[in-house]
Amino acid sequence: MPRPLLLRTVLAAAAALLSIWLSKLGLFAAVGTFIAWASLPRLSKAELKRERLLLVVAALGSSIGLVRFLVTEAIPGIVAGGNRFTEQRAISRLREVLFAEDLARRSAPRDPDRDHVGSALLLGELTGHLGVRSGPPLAVPLLEGFPTQVRTEVGPASEIGGYYLNVCLPKAGGGFTAQPEDAVDEELAERRFIAYAWPSGSAPGLASAVMLDEHENIALAPARPGLRFGYDAPPRCDDAVAAPTRDAWQAWRQKKPRQTLPGDP
Repeated sequence: MPRPLLLRTVLAAAAALLSIWLSKLGLFAAVGTFIAWASLPRLSKAELKRERLLLVVAALGSSIGLVRFLVTEAIPGIVAGGNRFTEQRAISRLREVLFAEDLARRSAPRDPDRDHVGSALLLGELTGHLGVRSGPPLAVPLLEGFPTQVRTEVGPASEIGGYYLNVCLPKAGGGFTAQPEDAVDEELAERRFIAYAWPSGSAPGLASAVMLDEHENIALAPARPGLRFGYDAPPRCDDAVAAPTRDAWQAWRQKKPRQTLPGDP
């Protein structure tokens, strides 16, 4: 039997057996085994007995390696890619909130001190689902495409694409609030808000909450059932700034904040 043929089958069998331990080789070993089978010359079984035996071993080994590759590499990679896409969509939604808050600052629908610098608005106020500070809603919403809000432990939030989203404003007397009935420190709200997105639990595999503030600081923090997760365990409004929890938030892709706000001199 030609030595190149024997060498190919030996290499195919060796690669297949190695792929059982090195799962990344599983796909290549399976393809190599198929090519080795397809390239066998048309000779009698007796003449190819040794090569066929080696290729049977290669087929078994590469099958195991391929299954391990799918389970440990391919499928988790696909899931992780989907989760990253969903997370990116949540960040995009928070940026939509930022643009709407910029409009609120410039157009000043809420400007009690009449300095022509508008206060930030709650998410429901931006979308027109809530009246502005319990008054009439905006005639023209500043933010569209957000569903009607649902109740969470920290206040109303919109659920989109596996995430809850809300906006927290400076609270009169200190702290932050997302509750429409709470009094807002309107002066601080001209220059401060924090928007959050956290897993709602409807999309499995999401493990990060996201925050964005008025300077477009974007940060992520771990999320799991009982912590920044679902309607009953959302991030507190001060989660990203309070001493006990702020270190959990890490800058997203080393994002640099903007230095000024719309309308600043």
